[in-house]
This record gives sequence, structure tokens and C-alpha cells, in this order.
Amino acid sequence: MTLLLLQQGFAQSTLLDNVFTLHGQLKGTHMDSVLIYYKDHNGKKTFQARPIFNDRFIITDSLSKPVYAIILFKNLGEVITDSAFESRSREIYLEPGPLYLSGNAAQLDSLKLTGSQSQDEWKELSNRTARVRAEMKPLTDKYNNEKDPEKAAEISTQFEPYEDRIKAITYEFFLTYPNSYVTAHELAYYVTREGLDSTKRIYNDFSDELKQSDDGTAVEEEIKKMEAALPGNMSVDFTAADTAGNAVALADYKGKYVLLDFWASWCPPCRESNPHLVDLYKKYQTRGLNIIGIAWDDDTKEAWKKALVKDNLTLWPNVLCGVGSDNDIGEKYAIHFVPTRVLIDPDGKIIGRFGDNNSHDDVSLDKMLLNIFSKPADK
Repeated sequence: MTLLLLQQGFAQSTLLDNVFTLHGQLKGTHMDSVLIYYKDHNGKKTFQARPIFNDRFIITDSLSKPVYAIILFKNLGEVITDSAFESRSREIYLEPGPLYLSGNAAQLDSLKLTGSQSQDEWKELSNRTARVRAEMKPLTDKYNNEKDPEKAAEISTQFEPYEDRIKAITYEFFLTYPNSYVTAHELAYYVTREGLDSTKRIYNDFSDELKQSDDGTAVEEEIKKMEAALPGNMSVDFTAADTAGNAVALADYKGKYVLLDFWASWCPPCRESNPHLVDLYKKYQTRGLNIIGIAWDDDTKEAWKKALVKDNLTLWPNVLCGVGSDNDIGEKYAIHFVPTRVLIDPDGKIIGRFGDNNSHDDVSLDKMLLNIFSKPADK
């Protein structure tokens, strides 16, 4: 009996240790309800909605570790559209224990969360990048207000210097807080931007607990995908429909050199490099070079077809990437930036990868193709 009581007491103590209680005390603009999205202690996506009485609310649940969450406020009967969700919500970090949220529900920047060490770390990261984001805001507003996809894409090319500065600042934060849940969550987003070596350096310093978290697992999986798509590994087969609905399969190119060209009609660097790609094809086609165009235009099919004709890309088969589907070709090759080109040899092995957020990588591709096809074609 004594042992049973001790076990029950231990279980209750553990449960209490894993509980968070979020106390909200608001001021200013009154809202009727609070909504919060997060993953519970089982890693299951969870949503809670609670009424607000006299500008106060309480939300509680079990958590085994700090988690990223989204919180927003609304009036009863009000519908928050998908387009308005981001501007009406605020990200916070929940963790076991008592938490206190204060501020004006209509002024999300005024909200202050105390009791969460992860929130303090996230606030520090936000403060570090605030100056750059403020400098970038006029450009961001211009981009968000542009309705023409091609003009918006042109504006987006101006983000790079700001994003590079933010990336450098963020990486310094990762080095300062290697075992922060904020680092794990942000690295899951930045993994492709930081590059494989830099990502592995941060991930290898994670504690076992952090590696086993949802974000830690996501980083590990992305590292594996990136490693599998590097030169020296075998290519991954795929089949997709071309513009006429005919099946294009990578397996059909066995015994041949094939260049996978990942691009998009709305990508200015892609469009700028297309004439050079056409020249390469004309130069090496008779010597054995094949190209398959793979476009990130699943939602802009008409623009894709127009770009194919305008840029003279109909010289080779073209398919859509299948973004978000079970047949996402970009996912198979860990493609996160366009243009990216993957060169596969006759044995099906990846022998070159060009691009990956480096729009000036044409020189390396030129050198490899020249080396491969420098000898006269076999007769």
C-alpha cells in the first residue's frame, strides 16, 4: 500500500510539473475571446479557445517541454480570414509552469509574456534583428501590396541583402544559445538558408532532449534530405505529366546525362539564366545532354506555359514540381531555392548541383559540362 501511494504521489507530482497555466490580464481594447494554437505533450497539434471575462482569461494544459505557439484575440462571431490571420496573431513560447500575459489585445506588440525563459530568448532574437526588419519594412509593404505576380517577384529580389544580414544575426544567436528551443524552432526554418555544414554544426551541439523534440527531429530529417541530394548519391526517380499530359519519367533517361532544371516563371534570376541554359542545350544536345524542366508553378500554370514559349524552353520536356503533393519532386531533391540545377550521369548518380540560392553558379555548370563533353561524341 505504501509503495502504491508513493507511485501515485510521484505520478501526480510529475503531472503537475508538466502543466502550464497561462494567466491573461489585458487592458485597452476589449476582446471577447482568446485562441491559442500549439503542440501538446504528445506532439499533437492542439487548439484552445477561451472566453475573456473582465479582460482576464486562464488557459492550462500539460506540456513536457517548451513549445512554439500562436495566440490571437477576437470578438464573438468575428471571422478571421486566412489573409488576416498573420496580422492578427502573435507568436509566443509556452513552457511548464505559471505564465503571465499582459498588454492590449488590439496592439500585439504591446503584449508581454513573463515566466517563460524561451520567450525571453525569442525576445532577445527579435531585438537583435529589429533594426534590419525596420529598414526592410518599406520594401515588405511594397511587396505585400503588389498584385502583379511578376512585379512582386521582381521586388522580392531586393530582399536578399536584408535577409543575409538577418541570417548572420540569427546564426550568432544559435551559437549563443545552442540548447534553446527557440534555436531548434528557428533552425528548422533556416536550415536551408544556413547551408548544410552550418546547420550540422548547430544541430550537433543540441542536447539529446532538444534533438528528440519536434523541431529537433525536423532539423535532423532535413539534414538527411540535403545529404541524400548531394553529388555522389543516387538520383531519386519520379514521373510527372508534361504540358501535353504525357508522362515524363527520370527512369527513361537511364544511360544518359540529364540536367534537372528547377525554376519558376515568377523567378527573375531563373528567367535571366534561361537564355544561357538554351545555349548550353544547343551546344551539347548532340553530345548527349538532356534537360528536364521542373517548375514551381503549380498554382500559376498559365504563366508557366507562357514562359516556356517566351524563353524557348519547349526544346526539352517540362513538368510541374508537384509542390505539397506526395510526388513533390523538389522535396525529393531538397530544393528550397530556384534556380537550382542537378546533373545526373548515365548511371543515375548525382554528379553536380548548382544554384541553391547562388544565382551566379552558371560558371561551375559550364565547367562541368565542358569537361564531360570535351571529347567528340562517339560515332
